[in-house]
Amino acid sequence: MFSLTIVFGPGPMVWTLMYKTEESAREIKQTLRSNTNNDHAMITYIADDFGQECELVTNEIKGWMLEDLEQSRLAHIERALHQARTQAKGAEIADSDPVLKQARHRSQGGMPMIQPVPGFGPNGGFRG
Repeated sequence: MFSLTIVFGPGPMVWTLMYKTEESAREIKQTLRSNTNNDHAMITYIADDFGQECELVTNEIKGWMLEDLEQSRLAHIERALHQARTQAKGAEIADSDPVLKQARHRSQGGMPMIQPVPGFGPNGGFRG
């Protein structure tokens, strides 16, 4: 699968068209390229493989991006794995840091900083 994202107009606006094959996506991209090289405005009709149709004024096209969605998916997975490895390495480094280790120990129910005085508090009062 391939997506062709087109940026156009004074807005700018972004439209993404989807294609089943690289050849059909590149053919549309080439149509856009050949029609944007003209000095005058042209209206170009294009359609994707999933029923989207559009007409664009070609001198308003700012740019486009052709994306191989299979490769893009792998890139997102690699990015997520990199993030997971970074977090794991950060946790490992934090475990070896004495200040962070002590702070984590306290937050997990370790010894409190202030001890209650026996005989005072909710269960121990003055007795007469």
